[in-house]
Order: sequence, then structure tokens, then C-alpha cells
Amino acid sequence: MWRYIFPFRGELSEIKPLSNKVEVFSRHCFFSTISAHKKRFPTFSREACAQNLIQTLDHSQANLTFLLDTARGKEHFIQRQTSYPLITFDAGTEAKAFLALLDHVESLHLHPDTIVYFVEDDYLHRPGWLDILIEGFSIPGVDYVTLYDHKDKYYFPQYQDLKSKIFLTETSHWRTVPSTTQTFAARMKTLKKDLPIHRRFSEQSDITADHEKFSLLTRLGSTIISPIPGWSTHAEPEFASPRFNWESLLQTT
Repeated sequence: MWRYIFPFRGELSEIKPLSNKVEVFSRHCFFSTISAHKKRFPTFSREACAQNLIQTLDHSQANLTFLLDTARGKEHFIQRQTSYPLITFDAGTEAKAFLALLDHVESLHLHPDTIVYFVEDDYLHRPGWLDILIEGFSIPGVDYVTLYDHKDKYYFPQYQDLKSKIFLTETSHWRTVPSTTQTFAARMKTLKKDLPIHRRFSEQSDITADHEKFSLLTRLGSTIISPIPGWSTHAEPEFASPRFNWESLLQTT
């Protein structure tokens, strides 16, 4: 088991060669003040979400690392697994935990073209999602990819005049979106370029202002896309990606 306590901030060493594998980082904590009040699917659990991620991951195309904020608890289900690296740190807030994640990923010196995918602990994924994620990055000019088809973009009043560009890849339609959540993917070169912005919005509060952060990145010229329909969802029924029975995934884990 790997253990990570203090963020690394040394000089950059030699960049690792491109392995063509997606690097997936799944972030966990003992208790989340952000989501404690949210309504969930009847059979929801964070352990089921983690099992869903493992079961739907194509390990020939991706590496998986778990990260755990050890503040506020002593035992977490993710500590029982031994198949994947586990990075631990004592953060105490969502924002500090995300900053620790950024520091860890930066310390790996990944190839600039490596796709990194950050996953929060309350997301579900449809089988085959990794192929769709990779397809998203085949679209020229794309900076960020989310697999979450944000339901609020369809009916919240502030989005009634929202206009999106539509793209077509081999197996999916895509639309541009002005923002997304803390579950997103980018190439390492994009993440590195935008690190000051990602850090800024996690240094201002205990909770990262993800909507404001990505809205700023969009205004600065970044292109964020999500598939139609979605291939992942935040496990919150009211805002779940439309046109898929997400509860069925919880029942098969």
C-alpha cells in the first residue's frame, strides 16, 4: 500500500514516456459536508460507486489510483482493497483534498499527452465509459471532458438561452457545456497550464467553487464537452444524467 502525507513541490525531473494509458484518480473521504444533505438512489453507497468504477474500468487502457483524506475517521472501506495504489493525506476539507490531489498528480511528471481523469466518490459509470472518454479527446480543440450529461443544463432558468456546439464521434454525440463538476478529465498539458486556476478556486474556501472555476476557464477559451446521453452520473436522482437507469448499476455491484 502506498502512503502519501505531504504534497511534493520539488524541481521537475524527467517526464515519463507516454504509456497511452488513462490515469484515473478516485478521491475519497470519511465524511463529506458537501453531500451529506443530498438525496440519493435507494441502494446508493459510496462503496457501491467504487465497485462500479472498478468493474467498468478497462484495465488494459487505464491505471487506477485511490486517494483518501484520513481526517475525521479511522477506517474506510477503500483501505481494505490491496489491488490499487492508495494515497493518503490529512486534508479535512474538500478543497484541501483536491489541492493534495493536484500536488500528487503534478509530482508524477506524466507525459503531456496523458489523459488524467479525476473521479469523486459518488459517481456511477456505464460499462464502456473509458472508450467514450478517449473518443472525446479525439475531437480537435477539446480541453476538458466530462462523462456527466448535466441535467440542470436542460431546465435551470439560467440556461434557457444556452447554446452548445454539437460534435459527433464514432459512438457518441457531444455538446459543449459552460462548466462541470470536480469529476472531469484533461490531458496533462492542459491541467498543467491551468493549474493556477484550479488551485485558486480551491484555496479560497473549504469547498471548491467548481462551477465558477470552469465558467472562468470557458471564458478564457477552454472547450468543455459532455456526451449525449451521459456515460456517468452524479449519484443524485434529481440531477442524474437523463435517459439511463442508473439504479440498475447499483443493483449489480
